[in-house]
Amino acid sequence: MQRALAVIFFLAVFFHQSLAQCNSTNCVAPNCRCMSTSIPGGLSKANAPQLVFLSFDGAVTTSNYDNYTYLLNNRMNPNGCPIGMTFFIYHEYNDYTLTHSLYHKRQEIATHSMSHRTPQELWASKTASEWVDEIGGMKDALAKFANIPSTPIRGSRAPFLQTSGDNTFSAMKTLSMFYDSSLPTTNYTDPPVWPYTLDQGFQHDCLIPPCPSGKFTGIWTVPVVTLENNGTRCNTVEACPQPKTLEETYQFLKRNFERHYNTSKAPFGVYSNNNGWFQSANFRLEGYKKFLDYLSSKDDVYIVPLGRGLDWMRDPKPLTEVGNFFSCPAMTQTSCQPVSCYYDGEASAIGPRIMKSCVPCPDVYPWTGNPLGNA
Repeated sequence: MQRALAVIFFLAVFFHQSLAQCNSTNCVAPNCRCMSTSIPGGLSKANAPQLVFLSFDGAVTTSNYDNYTYLLNNRMNPNGCPIGMTFFIYHEYNDYTLTHSLYHKRQEIATHSMSHRTPQELWASKTASEWVDEIGGMKDALAKFANIPSTPIRGSRAPFLQTSGDNTFSAMKTLSMFYDSSLPTTNYTDPPVWPYTLDQGFQHDCLIPPCPSGKFTGIWTVPVVTLENNGTRCNTVEACPQPKTLEETYQFLKRNFERHYNTSKAPFGVYSNNNGWFQSANFRLEGYKKFLDYLSSKDDVYIVPLGRGLDWMRDPKPLTEVGNFFSCPAMTQTSCQPVSCYYDGEASAIGPRIMKSCVPCPDVYPWTGNPLGNA
């Protein structure tokens, strides 16, 4: 008991010191922000947009691509530009031709690791160089096989939301990544906290240790503000008690959204592990769609990728100018000549695999340490 109390005391002191060390003197906008529930730029609630972050983790496949495009189809923000989601993608079973298509639908492509190995505990002890292989390797594979630019691939999420603390963020710094969204919070949900930078260190509660203890200049963290359903807190929609009807699904999402909308207006995130929530019950897909219809009725709600939301935080514009800020992004078309690549025997270190690519098949199946599949 005494040991447990000592640990709690240590953590309380650590987080108090983390909060105290970040202030307007040592953290100056636009490239630095302390953890806060205040709206960037000193904007009032009435004059600020409500940002909504919709993200999906995992490989893009035919089945989930159909659901994603069903939700995206003809759905616009108040300025008439398409809404944007973020896809944190891992390599195994990913269809790079469909990834190419999502990118050209103005969706954000981000990294979720090359291998996504289990169990979760493996990721807690990974070295910085191993994270470089996982995050950087996935970025290289996305750019190569989906034939998309690497520069817009700016964000990362750790598998199972399991970082290895400083090692993960050191790797992100090495790779010049812009943001991470792996660190959940239950303490800062009402009012919800806004994203902040790690210039003065990690500042919210550590739910999945180890958490970073160092300072990582210029790297943003988008806290995974937990959802609530029937008294249970959860990091992803799959982890909450499951809605049993379309209407329950809609009310679950709407209720959590309004906690953001009616308080700090911090970005509201709906984070999902791939497509499982929809596959197990189609009414959840329809409830999700109904929720998006509800958001479309509000002229101050913008559904944007995480990276673009952070761009706005660095240069916060009032609601009257947000439409221009979130204008339809220019898109340079790249080609995709779909090919199916088959690997077995010595050509694949992890057993027989099929990969769909926009470019000619690599010599061997791409994997951690060899993301481009060079012989």
